[in-house]
Amino acid sequence: MNPQELKERTKIFGQTCTKLALVLPQKNSMSEHLRKELLKVSFDLPSKARNLLIGQSTHSFVNKLSECSELANRCTYILEFIIDENLMETSLVTPLIDESNSLINLFYNAFKTVKDKIDS
Repeated sequence: MNPQELKERTKIFGQTCTKLALVLPQKNSMSEHLRKELLKVSFDLPSKARNLLIGQSTHSFVNKLSECSELANRCTYILEFIIDENLMETSLVTPLIDESNSLINLFYNAFKTVKDKIDS
């Protein structure tokens, strides 16, 4: 995946998560909290992924990959929580969980590749 594709992919993912967060039912304080957390990660992940595209030291790049992976993992957890609490139809949330998991794998594989190069 080239840098522009990563930028676009995380942007679309963030926008879709934002839209989902905005249609979460306003049942109680828990669903409000989940909405806020999902909105936060929906903006943070694409922003951090854009930072990967800026020239930097290898150490800084590895740290940013780790941050992106953590944000994607946090997003997955929030989305799973939404399903577990029956706040939305599973069919609406599952594609986002799949994409989040795919991004986690992408960041992890990039992290591992760079880390292996550093170690050798």
